[in-house]
Amino acid sequence: MFNTQTQNNDLVAENALLTDNRQQSYNADFMWDKLNLSQQYAVCTLGQFGYLLTYVRSVDDTFLAILKQNDKVATINVAGTINIKPAISCRQ
Repeated sequence: MFNTQTQNNDLVAENALLTDNRQQSYNADFMWDKLNLSQQYAVCTLGQFGYLLTYVRSVDDTFLAILKQNDKVATINVAGTINIKPAISCRQ
């Protein structure tokens, strides 16, 4: 299956502008269903290295998967491309 981080209410709604992501808590299946097959495969691949699916962000009409491993962050775009050094910062 896949790994997710579900502690501290770090999970976000697909449209962060409409809801406060700290007030919402979505389960792993909700996030997983937002990803396409390429992204799901990439999440599983990074999961083998200890990364956990933490957020799914809405970007335009697509979804961006954000994974964490300790202090490292990785993203997976709609094409399934993994970026292990994205130019983003995440709350602790």
